[in-house]
Amino acid sequence: MSTLLSNSTAIPAALLSAILLAACSTSPPLAQRTPFPPCPSAPHCVSSTTTEPSQAIAPIKVQSMQEWQMLQDLLLTSPRTQVVNRTEHYLHAVSSTAVMRFKDDIELRYSPQQQKVDIRSSSRIGYYDFGVNRNRLEQLRKQFQNITANK
Repeated sequence: MSTLLSNSTAIPAALLSAILLAACSTSPPLAQRTPFPPCPSAPHCVSSTTTEPSQAIAPIKVQSMQEWQMLQDLLLTSPRTQVVNRTEHYLHAVSSTAVMRFKDDIELRYSPQQQKVDIRSSSRIGYYDFGVNRNRLEQLRKQFQNITANK
């Protein structure tokens, strides 16, 4: 009877060990495994990965890891902009508006093989953003192009 009891407890113990070990394994952050979330139907989001023409924006061309770092630094010098999550090829920042402190999420994902940075900016609340998200990313692109053209 003791052999039967020890076998019946060995299987659940082995299963529990396997589950615990699997939970401890490292996997890439979600930001590196999945594409940007789709833009909502409201006109307060732009993304370089969307197929919706009214929300589409071109990715930013980046030639090297050094330029990728410059682009991130440039975004983070924007007023009221804070890092939420940062990995080697991904940056998620939040920018707050000056008066009402509304928050917008900004995401950048660097693809070294394609020499580009996919970009996304979206307001957290409200329906219409008066073009703020598109303007923010186009200004970032323009500033980045000015810096890289002069180096």
